[in-house]
Amino acid sequence: MAVIAALTVTGMACSAAAQTKPEKPRQYQMRGVVVRLDPKTNLAFINAEKIEGWMDAMTMEYPVENKKEYLSLRVGEKISATVNVTSEGFWLTNVKEKKD
Repeated sequence: MAVIAALTVTGMACSAAAQTKPEKPRQYQMRGVVVRLDPKTNLAFINAEKIEGWMDAMTMEYPVENKKEYLSLRVGEKISATVNVTSEGFWLTNVKEKKD
């Protein structure tokens, strides 16, 4: 009986762990121009080209995960980046100046 109870508790713990497993973000490549920066919130307003599989071309704000990458951005600069998307939100990583 104790073995069955232990297996039941272990199974429930494994099930709970599986439910709290972080969602793996979907990733999309983005190219655009920095329009505005908000250093208080690490938001970059980007006029982005169409992001295949996710969104048409538009200007919107993107949180930048890495502070060093955020600080390297300049208004008017062309960039490329990875947009990470989950059910909880989206953010940029791998932000780089795009050389023509």
